[in-house]
Amino acid sequence: MDIKKILFRTNSIDVEKALPDAIIMCSKDGKIQWVNDIAAEIFETSKMHLLTSNISDFIENPMNLISSYIITHRPVITKFIEKEIYFDMTVKEIDEGYVLDFRDAITSELNLNSNESNEEETNREKNNFLIKLANDLKSPIQSIVGFSQAMADGLGGELNEQQEKYIRIINKNSTELMYFMAKLLELSETELNSENLENKVLDILNLINATAKYNEQLYKDKDIKISVSAQEGLKKTISTDEKIVKNIVQNILEVILKSIDMGEISIEVSTPSKELLTEKGLLDGNYTHITLSSSAMLLSENDLEYIFDPYKIIDSTNRKNVLRAIVLASVKNWVQILGGIIWVESQILKSTSFNVIIPSN
Repeated sequence: MDIKKILFRTNSIDVEKALPDAIIMCSKDGKIQWVNDIAAEIFETSKMHLLTSNISDFIENPMNLISSYIITHRPVITKFIEKEIYFDMTVKEIDEGYVLDFRDAITSELNLNSNESNEEETNREKNNFLIKLANDLKSPIQSIVGFSQAMADGLGGELNEQQEKYIRIINKNSTELMYFMAKLLELSETELNSENLENKVLDILNLINATAKYNEQLYKDKDIKISVSAQEGLKKTISTDEKIVKNIVQNILEVILKSIDMGEISIEVSTPSKELLTEKGLLDGNYTHITLSSSAMLLSENDLEYIFDPYKIIDSTNRKNVLRAIVLASVKNWVQILGGIIWVESQILKSTSFNVIIPSN
């Protein structure tokens, strides 16, 4: 097997001189078959050691990351096993396996031929920064939430009316801040596209019903009913990432529930028509269409303009909707990671519908 000829077919870069990129070719099962000198440098070992190893010996969940890139065509973040070292990885699938291109944060900045803009690189650094500091940010806020709740419940001694009022304000605001921070970090994680797809067979209706029931209990103080229905003859068993689909449904439900105090939320699961798939630019295949609607949630054209873009909404007149845009931006990223599409339809004085179409092979 002529490795150089195989690598030449990637039509990307001169792999022998791929400074500053590390190039590794591996088989479908991850066995390393060829590396360049830079790979040995960034993986801190010899080329001989690499050539007698599997890619899973060096980075976490490599095959899931490879699958994620092939589906989304977006660089994925890879982590060195047992070390806090991260790389951007892109993939070229060939008959013999995969050609993997690794680039670390420092060399990415130095690469003048990078396809990413300075703004995109800055965003990646920002997201990594937020994720790595997550625990430091959560701990003090969790303490405020916990202790203020304990004091409100009288565990620290009896409070007078004024003190109890202030404590409950502190608890309410710190709880809201905790939620906001969690959603901001969630967005950062989805923007890094570091999700490892774990497709498995599941019953989509069971998943949605369980999520709906959980939210009915969570918002039992509101006069809201959640109903779930399915298209007649729907194939309920699909293959997808259960965690991501649950996150998608949960976050959309949270957006609707935080916007209304009464009424009904309907969730419908169906198989999209070929016409709809063509209209939305999706290839032929098996898909599931999930629609979450509420007549009590009404959005204007201004609301819809930046509904998935929290960075633009900050500069608009709709700043109060920043949290909603943060949550929906994460949802959009998850849908794209699965290879699907999301959009919102709103009819004034009628209803608002969130539509999600995802592959269901």
